[in-house]
Amino acid sequence: MGSRTERRFRLLSICALPVLLVASYGVFAWRNIEDYVQRNELSIRENSEQKAYAGALWRLEKVRLIGDGRDTKVTFPGERRLLIVRLAAKAEGEIGDGWFDCTMSLTDGSGRQWAPLDFISSDTISRTLDPQAKPVEGCAAASRQPPARDAEGEIEEKFVIPASAAQSLQARLSFASTRPEALALPLGLRQN
Repeated sequence: MGSRTERRFRLLSICALPVLLVASYGVFAWRNIEDYVQRNELSIRENSEQKAYAGALWRLEKVRLIGDGRDTKVTFPGERRLLIVRLAAKAEGEIGDGWFDCTMSLTDGSGRQWAPLDFISSDTISRTLDPQAKPVEGCAAASRQPPARDAEGEIEEKFVIPASAAQSLQARLSFASTRPEALALPLGLRQN
């Protein structure tokens, strides 16, 4: 069999195994919870132009719904529409890395979410709509060079949405430094 010391170490090892398993599950669960909180928007704050978010005062600069033939000659099949959302931000101080991991999305009244188009499609659409204008950067690109103190910057994202969802949409903006809180900006679209 083995010596008495060997048997004692085996018994201690067997008894320690459940404790170690519980401790490792606890550590991994804690890390997963922290990761979930840092990646998701769990608290939504309504926009107030007097209260800064991520070091800047935000406002809805421009909202444009395209695809029904009224705004441009472009028409989309069925219920699809192109929605262009432009936000303006006035920096209250040095932002630095405060805008890292910028995320902008659209949410309707029932909780459905839409992600923006990729930057290549977005730039192509901007050049098609107005070949003379310089395209406004999206959220990810603007986060690399936020505006300096007391300067203004713009972020523009494009979304393909169903026309029926347009009335209840709000833009949501968040950064790694502000999550789990996100900023909500109602778009105020009305269908004719």
